[in-house]
Amino acid sequence: MNWRGIIPILVLLLFTGCEVFDKEEKIPSYLQIDRLNYPGTTPSGFSCVFVYVNYQIIGVFEVPALIPVLEQGDCRITVRAGIDINDYPYEREIYRLINPFEVRQTLVPGQITTITPQFTTHENVETVWEENFDNSAITILPTDTLTPRIRIVREPRPGNSGSIGQIIITPSDTLKKIFDYSAIDSMQIYFEAVPGFYELSYRSNIPFELRLKTYNIATSLIQDVFLMWVRPSPTDWRRIYINFASVVREFGVGTFYKPYFRVQKLESFNAVDTINLSIDDIRIAYLKRN
Repeated sequence: MNWRGIIPILVLLLFTGCEVFDKEEKIPSYLQIDRLNYPGTTPSGFSCVFVYVNYQIIGVFEVPALIPVLEQGDCRITVRAGIDINDYPYEREIYRLINPFEVRQTLVPGQITTITPQFTTHENVETVWEENFDNSAITILPTDTLTPRIRIVREPRPGNSGSIGQIIITPSDTLKKIFDYSAIDSMQIYFEAVPGFYELSYRSNIPFELRLKTYNIATSLIQDVFLMWVRPSPTDWRRIYINFASVVREFGVGTFYKPYFRVQKLESFNAVDTINLSIDDIRIAYLKRN
């Protein structure tokens, strides 16, 4: 055996191993994010935050979050709000209709720095349709006389001091099982190449449907489109975001849309005597190109 060739290798491995095990571990600093502020829309519906330090992604975190950071000293921290697309927690992405929050902080190893991101609406947001029920001339109506009308109710809540739209369907409403509430006007929409969303806040003791009626000028094709089932939230307000850019991509240029809600008396919810659905801050909006 040629020990002359092996001994240098063993010595090299010995010193390399010592260097690995003796290397001092870096103590992280910590960022604490307890809440997110977005004036005018409560709840915001933001499910997470994308956090960057010195423009390097640290990770995606649900709030509240205690986030370890290996950077230290004077750092630029960027936080971008994330949403669950179509209410699916496994389809999270940055909500690009608001500006990122940025702040400079001195990060100290072993210490916690608390930040509260304050988000603002992006200046290039174009709103196609908006209904917040603060005007008596609302843009959503029942589609027939047997469907109870939407009540305008003043209901202040954190971040919202105005009114809401309330749909109440009692056991006495027995002549039908399906109740539709539709936007008055159809709207022409096309923004497939930019971020665009159909958004609303709601509170409901049963699931309900979001649907569209579409009309294409070139083909004269009329369609009734199911978008999604919205899950119940009897006591807490929730906000959902539908990727509307993908919807208009499917139907193309020259299509008019009329959004509507469908409320049904479902057999699985027979224990619910009175259907109570509250809605607010509905809008279809997109980010215009510069």
